[in-house]
Parts: sequence; structure tokens; C-alpha cells
Amino acid sequence: MNAASAALLAETRRRPGRLLLTGLAVTVATVFAAGTLLLGETMRSYLTATSMQTPTAAAAVVLPERLPDAARADLVDRVAAVDGVTAAVGVWTRFASVRGPGVAGMWRLGSDPMGGPLTRLPSGAQEGRLPAAGDEVAVGAGTAERTGVRPGTRLVVESPTSPRQVVVTGVVALPTEAVNSLIALPHAVATLGGTLDQVDVTSSEVDAEITIGAVLGAPDAVRTSAEQRAAEARQASGTVDAVLAGVSVFAGLALVAAAVVVASTFRIVLTQRRTQLALLRCVGAGRGQLVRAVLAEATVSGVVAGVLGAGVAVAAGYALVSALRLGGLDAPALVVPWPGIAAAGLMAVAATVVAALVPAVAAGRTPPVAALGAAGAAETGVPRRGPRVMVAAGLGMVAAGLAVLAVTGGGGELALVMLAVSGLVGFAALVASGPLLVGALVATAGRAVAALGRGPGRLAVANARQVPRRTAATIAVLTLGVGLTSALLVALAQTEAGAQRTIARQFPTEIIVTASDPGSVAALARRLGTHPALRVRAEAEQVLIDPAPGVDIAAARGAVDRALGPDALVSYAGDLRAELESTLATARLIGLGLVGMTVLVAVVGVGVTLMLSVTERTRETGLLRAVGLTRRGVRSMIAWEAALCGLAAAVVGALIGAAYGLLGVRALDAGLESWTIPWSQLAVVVAGIVTTAVLAAVAPAVRAGQTPPIVAVSA
Repeated sequence: MNAASAALLAETRRRPGRLLLTGLAVTVATVFAAGTLLLGETMRSYLTATSMQTPTAAAAVVLPERLPDAARADLVDRVAAVDGVTAAVGVWTRFASVRGPGVAGMWRLGSDPMGGPLTRLPSGAQEGRLPAAGDEVAVGAGTAERTGVRPGTRLVVESPTSPRQVVVTGVVALPTEAVNSLIALPHAVATLGGTLDQVDVTSSEVDAEITIGAVLGAPDAVRTSAEQRAAEARQASGTVDAVLAGVSVFAGLALVAAAVVVASTFRIVLTQRRTQLALLRCVGAGRGQLVRAVLAEATVSGVVAGVLGAGVAVAAGYALVSALRLGGLDAPALVVPWPGIAAAGLMAVAATVVAALVPAVAAGRTPPVAALGAAGAAETGVPRRGPRVMVAAGLGMVAAGLAVLAVTGGGGELALVMLAVSGLVGFAALVASGPLLVGALVATAGRAVAALGRGPGRLAVANARQVPRRTAATIAVLTLGVGLTSALLVALAQTEAGAQRTIARQFPTEIIVTASDPGSVAALARRLGTHPALRVRAEAEQVLIDPAPGVDIAAARGAVDRALGPDALVSYAGDLRAELESTLATARLIGLGLVGMTVLVAVVGVGVTLMLSVTERTRETGLLRAVGLTRRGVRSMIAWEAALCGLAAAVVGALIGAAYGLLGVRALDAGLESWTIPWSQLAVVVAGIVTTAVLAAVAPAVRAGQTPPIVAVSA
């Protein structure tokens, strides 16, 4: 270790708080990245365990999709007739329209032998009994809780020929129950139009799969039970990988935001220590030594942030699992992928070192005499325009080109990836041009701040304009969080509007009745039209129904259910709207949760930047106090500076995010019949980010106001 590195690390040991402030944003991002890995691996372990549904007692399974259509007829009987086969059970599934007292919608209908070695039910009936006849079904425990269906309930299940009535005999636990589910005997599901997914086989022969494959003339269509369970596990793992990849994008964005914060904080820290660096140059330290010393300090900061972030994530994971179990929930065991956690820590170190590289090189280029004479003014002034304009223009052209390719390239996942890369490149262009744009942003948003904040507000505007690099970095990282949030809200609003238009086209009325016999439409319309609560008309093979004036939709639905038997299929526009709203609400919560981590990193960045800048401006603050600015005025000045950065970032981020949200919908070929911008939601985002930025400035503002003028002036 050279002398310069030893001196800087000794300074770090004397002031550990500065080290923690520098790496705080990276710590938050590391918590997110490590938490993503913990969630992914725990989900993978849990889904792998629950997805292996082929019974361990099966000797082999037959996969009908690997056979020609003609060979699938009577497949179960043909397999059962093979020498050595002791039992062959078909696994049938179907998604069918189900309706009954207070329930309607698409349900999953599965099959099970209801006993024996090939049953897939983890236990017997929790309530009632298992089905024993073709017109009997069992309902999943989760479905029963959601819908109120219990033993004795009669349901109507749509089939390819005509609706059939079944009776629920029991409630059973199912391995997975993401949708409403019923279980029936295999021949019952086959009769209702189910699809044969596989045939489970028990056999007295060791190599049953070879014998069955030879008889069927298709060896590839037969697997051992172990091979099938391994394939089911891989399929579940692939689903987790896809989800994990999507979440990792947001973890990467959080690290990008953290790197911007680190670059800004390192620049401020090095400015505060410019005299120390100059003295090191005077006693013989070279530029390369200073650069290596600063990078060594960044490495220490990254290591501390990475270890702390990974430790917090693991501890939070164990705490969450324990809390869920104490609450009575069946939480899966936490799986800690230590190599992945270590990789997240290394990424934190790499992000910190890369972010510190430019400030380190800038510190090393300053001559000793110039550094001693400009210790207080290195961050002030507008940086050179030429190189920044060229870099920003080039990045902007690349971002625009990628966006054009994304929306004209035919849609799909590749289009979304290109659009995401376009957004990152555009953010890089914003970072490059940020110090040059600060003047314009301050001139516009600063007017409102100066008018509302009066004297402290005008001082805040002057501070932001005086140090454009610091202001630009604060605005940029906030802009990233606001842009992601705005893009998500606009895309969801556009999707919801398109879906509502589709529902309106498909459902010209609130209730549609489809008769199994087209010749009975007129009779159905006449029967329903006699009810005073309904307004009915027949059209093609459907009966279109609206509530009568003054009648609510619940009363109209009750009238239709009472008037119809199992000879018609009823669809409700309200159910589709409710399902759409539920899906979008879930997507909104998940998306905002992921984006929220980037916003949190940005807010931490605001707090850290202001905390360090308050220390940097101690003498300036003392002079202001000496000429009459009160403690309250100092606190207001810091708060208005944060509000200015928040307002500029919120407006720019909302505009850019809204544009990318619309481009995302277009890239998915969802169509843009008309623009649907959620202005009220964007206004809430703008107000929220300004308020959050001001709250992040509370601690720095209080600290600035507490410094006595005489101490500040002598600093």
C-alpha cells in the first residue's frame, strides 16, 4: 500500500460516518439485489417441490402429445392391456365455464382416481367425502374458501355437448390452486371434454417404460416416473428463472441509481478533502498514486456496503419467514444461495469502484498549487460544454434509434428488451447532459421555489445553480425513479383502457345468455322478458340483458339465475371488469414495489448528497447566519433546495416515463387507439416525490441550522 492510500484510509478510520454515507445507497441496492436472489431461490425450491405431481409409485408415464392423434384413442385402455401393467390411470384436465349459487367463471377441472397408489391428492376429504360417481366432484380447499362452495352445492359445468349438472361431495387439499378448481374421476372429466395430459402406470416389471414404448410403437412417448418428475421440476424452475430475470432488471436499475449517487458523493467528499490531496501531491504523491488511493477507499466502502447489504437481506429473509409462521401461514423454508449472495456483494464493490473512477481521475489531474488555491471552489461553475454535448447527443440518438426499432420491429419480448436498453441509454444521456441542463431546469422550476420560499427559496435556487454537477446528479437519480413509476402507471392505464374497450365491444349489455340450442333463443328471451327487473332483446344466438331503470346489477343477476336452468351459459360483463381490475391492481402493486426500491435509493441519495453538501458549505452557512439568516431560515433553505431538485426531477421523469410507457404498450402490439394518460396519478407521483425529497432533507437541514455562526465561519 502506497503512502497516499495509507493516508486516505487513515482518514476513513477517523471518520467512519463519511464511509457509511458514501456507501449507503449501495447498501440499499445490495439489499434489493440479495433479497431478489433469496426470493428467487426460495420460490424455486418451493415450486419445485410442489410441481412434481407425478406419483412416486408410478413406474412409468405415457405422454399423449408425443403420439399421433390417431394413436391417442383408447390410449388408457391400450396401456392397461400391456403385459406387466397392474394399473393405468389417465390424467385429464379442462378449463370449463362453471356457474352455481353465487359463482360463475372459468374453473380448472382435474381428474384423480380418488385413492390407490396413483392418487395425487395429498390427503383425503377435509370435509364431506371423495367423489364416487360421474356426476360428483370435489372442490379445492382454497376455492371453497373463496367462493363458499360446500358439499351439497350443485354446479353447472359447460361441456362440448351441453351443460351438465354436478354435485359437490367434498372439500380436498390440492397441491396447487392458483385458480378455482374442481376434481372428479378420470372418466367423468373425459366425458366433459377434458384433455388427456398423461397416463400414470404401475407395473410389476422393472423396465416397464421399454415394454410400453415397444407396444405403442413410440419409445419417446414413455418416460420413467423419475424422469417425468425431473421434467416437472425443470419446468417450475424455468418459470422462476423468468420471474427472477424480470425482477433482476429492477435490481440492476437500483444499482445504476446507487452508482450515480456514489459518483456524486465521492465528488463532494474529494472536494472537501482537496487540501489534503494537494498536500499529498506536494510531498511527492503522483497522480496515479492518488487515483489508486481513492479507488482503494472506494473498494473499502463497497466491501462494507456489500457485506452490510447482504447481511441485512439474509436477516430480513429469516425474520419474514419466522413472522409468517408465527402468523399461522405455511411459509416455505428460506433458501440462501451463498454464491449468489457473494456475487451481489461483489457487484456492490464493482459498482462503487466504477462510480468513483471519474471523481478519482479528476482529483488526480489537479496540480498541487491549483488544488491548494481552489480548495473551496472546485465544484462550482459549469463544466465544459463541448464533450458533454457530443456524448449526450450520441447517446440520445442511440436511445431514439432503439426506441424506433422496438415499436416497429413486430413486438414481443425482444421489443421490450430493446425499449429497456433505450431507456437506460437515454438515462445515460441525461446524466451526461445534466450539468448543462441544470440552468434551464432551475430557471423554470426555480421561479416557483423562489416565489414560495422567498429569501431562503432564492438562496436555495442560487445554491443549486452554483454547483451544477451536484444538482444534476441529485436530479438524475430522482428522475430515474419517477420515470420508472410514471412508465408503469401509464402502461397500466393504457392497458386497462384497451381492455375496457374490448369488453365493451364483446359485451354490448351487462348480461349475455348463450343458449345451447340456437332455436331456443327466442323462447329464452320471452321467458326472461317477463321479469320487470330486466330489459331483454334477442340477437343471433344470444340473449342480451340489461337491468331495468332503477334496478341494480345484483338484482338483475339474481333474476337471471332464478329464471334459467342448466340449458344456457350466462356471462357477466361485471365479472370480466372485476377480474381485469384485480389483475391490474396486483400488477400495479408488484410493479410499484419493484420500482419503489429504485425510488428508495434515489431518496437515500438526496439525503446523503445534502448531508455532505451541508458539511461542504459550513463556512458559507456561517456567513449567512452572521449576516442575519436565522436557524429556521437555514433549515428552510436546505428544504427548498431539496424541493427544487424533487420538482425538476418529478416533471422531467413524469414526461419521459409517460412517453416510454406509451412506447411499451405499442411495442407489445397492444394498440394505441387513443392516448390514456392518468394525469391524477402522475400528479400524485410529482407531489409525492417532492414531499419525499423534502423529508429526506430534514436531517441535513436540522444539522445545518444547529451550527453556531462563529464555529461555521472558523471552519
